[in-house]
Parts: sequence; C-alpha cells; structure tokens
Amino acid sequence: MPKKLKPFIEGLAVGCVFISITMLFQIPLYMSFIIGALAALGGYRNSIKMDKEKEAKKTQNQPKDIE
Repeated sequence: MPKKLKPFIEGLAVGCVFISITMLFQIPLYMSFIIGALAALGGYRNSIKMDKEKEAKKTQNQPKDIE
C-alpha cells in the first residue's frame, strides 16, 4: 500500500466505525455523518502523527558512524 494512501484508508475506516456505532444508538443520520467525518479527520491526523513518530524512532535507533 502506498504511504500516501495509508492515512486516508485508516481515516475512512475510523469514520465508518463511528458512523456504525452512532447508528446503533439511533442518533439522527446527519449527526452520525458529522460524528463520522470528525472521527475520520482525527483518524487521518493520528495516522500521520504515528507514521512520523515511527520514522523518528527508526532513525534514532540506527547506529551512528563515529569518525
């Protein structure tokens, strides 16, 4: 999966889960979509943040050449 596509897919998945959960509680449809959109945005931003932290940890753990 391309790196640029991963945050979109993770955000979409989080949004769909939140829409499903809110529909179980019989919340009006437009409110479910709003909650799902906000959750998707949060999932997208969290995915980007986690990828940056993962890269930072990876570069930190690599041995440095001392001359």
